[in-house]
Amino acid sequence: MRFKQISIYLLAFSLAVVLTTGCGDAAPSATFQEAQKIHEQLDRIAAELHDELQLALGDVEAQVEASLAAGDSIFAMQLARVESQLGELDVRFHDWESTVAPLPGAACDHDHDHDHGHDHDHDHGSGASLEGMSDDAILEIQQALMAELTEIGVLLKEAKSSFQVAVDEGDVE
Repeated sequence: MRFKQISIYLLAFSLAVVLTTGCGDAAPSATFQEAQKIHEQLDRIAAELHDELQLALGDVEAQVEASLAAGDSIFAMQLARVESQLGELDVRFHDWESTVAPLPGAACDHDHDHDHGHDHDHDHGSGASLEGMSDDAILEIQQALMAELTEIGVLLKEAKSSFQVAVDEGDVE
């Protein structure tokens, strides 16, 4: 009788162990969850920043053309400097974007359907992979990506401000 009770207890314990370890993956760590939050923010902010950058480029290009058409080549050259800054930021943005890799176990499910008159190839994991990295390393990478994206955003604001100052000083609308 005692053997039967022990056997039942062992069987129940074994079943409990199998059920708790065999049902799905373990919950992600707090560090990985923070990395996921940052990655989601990166996706959202990057899309907004890129749209803002493309609009600014379009505005400056139109103003340069209008200045040239009006015969104001000096003002057009001032604006061309801003246009050059914005073009460099666009390249920097796309370089940054090419370093973004999907988080392990995550599918890339956000929208990459941008059409801004140029190639926009945002393909997570086009060589880069975070597989096998520690959660701490993944979080550090996401934080570094956010810092770079923030810097691009600051530079975009500065370029847009320079454009507005030039327009205001040139009295051109």
